[in-house]
Amino acid sequence: MTFENDKKVGKSKLNLNKIKRLVNYKIEQNSFDFHLFDKIDKPNVTYKGKFNFKPFFANLEGSLDEINLNYLFGNNAIVAQLLKTELFNNKNIDLKLNINANSVYKNSNFKNIKLNSKIQEGLIDTDKTKFEWRDIADFELMESLIFVRNGELVLDGKLKINVKDYNEIYKFLLTPKNYRNKIDQIDLNFTYNFDQKIAALKDIKIDNKINQNINKILSNIIIKKDDLQNKIYFKNLLNEAIKSYAG
Repeated sequence: MTFENDKKVGKSKLNLNKIKRLVNYKIEQNSFDFHLFDKIDKPNVTYKGKFNFKPFFANLEGSLDEINLNYLFGNNAIVAQLLKTELFNNKNIDLKLNINANSVYKNSNFKNIKLNSKIQEGLIDTDKTKFEWRDIADFELMESLIFVRNGELVLDGKLKINVKDYNEIYKFLLTPKNYRNKIDQIDLNFTYNFDQKIAALKDIKIDNKINQNINKILSNIIIKKDDLQNKIYFKNLLNEAIKSYAG
């Protein structure tokens, strides 16, 4: 990484892994503000941030065409590893990271991602994180935290799903027509273990009604390594739950 000048207020060129970026920045006694962007090659990629050193506070914002969540929360991701070291378990550390992205890396089904996160005292608050599944449903995380439990990274929270086109969901899942009841909203509590790749779902409500059979069927979901296996597995599991809901 190299900077071409060292002014307290100015514009610089930054070379990072052979990728050139422009940086507008302002350096003061206890803070550093910056705006990182590339107007030519990737005009939709931009980052803004502020670091306050005494006390330590950081606010980072980014806009991307595509986000790779493995870089943030995968087994070997830097954020996951730093959380496990308990480096962030400090009352004086306050870090906010907000990223908007048009799509998810290697997953064309999800779009318009708004990742809201805040690190305080070793926990990552991801409330109000939103994303869309095609033009079919909107998802929102609530009362959600990422933390370390027994040495493993865990996401715990509530998920609200607003269904915009339930017919398209049934078409995607290849659900038999006699089971295609109308669905407007799904609410649930969940825990996801990033290390074991297991999701535990509970208190599942469909249009404010709890079905115990659905909760039993979807209580434990195992994320497989193979994408094709996952698609078949999820479709079969969800269709089993839908049949139970339809009676």
